[in-house]
Amino acid sequence: MAVIVLARHLETEKNLLDIHGTSELESITAHGHEQAVRLTDTIRASTAPLTAVVATPTPQAVASARLLAAALDLPYEGELALSAVGLGAAAGLSTAELRRVEPEAHQSLDLFRARVISAAELRIPGCETAGEIERRLVAWWRAEGRERCRNRLVVGSSSTVLMITHLLNGVLPTDSRYRYLATPNGTARMWRGETDEWTAMPAFPADSWPDVEQLRLPSPYGAVAVTRHAASWAASRRTIVVIPGYFGSSRHGPYGLYNRLARAWAWQGFETLTVDPLGSGDSTPVFRDFTSEVRSVEVVGEWAARRGSSVLLVGHSMGGATALRARDGAGANDWLVWCLAPLCRLVDLARVFLPATQIDELNRTGRTYRHGLELRRDMIDESGAAWDAHCKDVDGVWLAGADQYTAGMDLSAIPADRAHVVAGADHNFSTNDSLRRLLASTQAVLSSRITPMPPAGG
Repeated sequence: MAVIVLARHLETEKNLLDIHGTSELESITAHGHEQAVRLTDTIRASTAPLTAVVATPTPQAVASARLLAAALDLPYEGELALSAVGLGAAAGLSTAELRRVEPEAHQSLDLFRARVISAAELRIPGCETAGEIERRLVAWWRAEGRERCRNRLVVGSSSTVLMITHLLNGVLPTDSRYRYLATPNGTARMWRGETDEWTAMPAFPADSWPDVEQLRLPSPYGAVAVTRHAASWAASRRTIVVIPGYFGSSRHGPYGLYNRLARAWAWQGFETLTVDPLGSGDSTPVFRDFTSEVRSVEVVGEWAARRGSSVLLVGHSMGGATALRARDGAGANDWLVWCLAPLCRLVDLARVFLPATQIDELNRTGRTYRHGLELRRDMIDESGAAWDAHCKDVDGVWLAGADQYTAGMDLSAIPADRAHVVAGADHNFSTNDSLRRLLASTQAVLSSRITPMPPAGG
């Protein structure tokens, strides 16, 4: 049984300048050298029977392949004959330059990268057509690829990695399923097989990839509605479960926060699940309380764990306390918990979030209403107790720097090295570019945890 390990080249100067297509900028950045160390360790751990390293013919791929070959103590066998896609008017331009010089081409490329359109629908002046790419890709595979890639680490550019990935999955460029994949620099995926029958390890989810899948996970208390965002390419063995705050119970989240987080993390290589807790959204309409919130998270986390994933719970606002209590209730000491703008205790809700009239109503009647949702005193008290009991054990907290609701919270129990601040962000990370900066901060942590390939014998 042969293997092919396919990797996107390491970060270079070209990536920092966001240049499309051809460029002679080949110097590997300091971050690229860190990627090389992680990728080398991953390949060694896979025990894949590699005999050599090859590269597709771009300066960035060649420089990366030479570095990786030396690190792996494997021979570098030179360049393959599969050139990168000719991007016509976009070649050599940065995103900003392309937007200014060729706005329609920029829009078309942007839609392709967002997976709205397929390669056959790209409209860039002078760009290779999907039919032209397909003819040379198939000819290359028959003449060289099927033999020269066997038992090799193949290092490529974004477009050549995309071509080879889809080819090994049985999808050609004229197929409407030929969509963009997020292939972060320095990440890899393995295929096992012979000749023209190859299987990705781990497998791509055939029914949903590269889109999303709607699930209803059964439990004794009803069905929990979940949206599964499949990992794009460099699949990690970690599943992220996004847990909403009480007033953001939709799987989409306020201003689409949870969807946008899920999409970005899935593209980074992490299967991500967004959840409607029981009693909310599309889940079974049971009586909703703090216990039902926790049960919902336990159902989803245990489903992910049974499939062999390690679990990271990410709770927003009151969802932070839910995540902490769910980990404790499931006895899952290996689950990680992150909290985004945690707002879990009555003393903090009373400071700004709820006006004095609602606090009075809450104290007199045990309930109040906000945005059409009932908020009960018992639920707040249980949330606060869970936060006070477990916040010291949180694995990461991201605070919104301009969040009036969490300003003044007592966070002294949280280890200082686990707290991060996104300056200027509001409670829902919807101001300006705060979501982009939140993602950059979380991805810096997540990228060090990507394990793209299982053992070759697994």
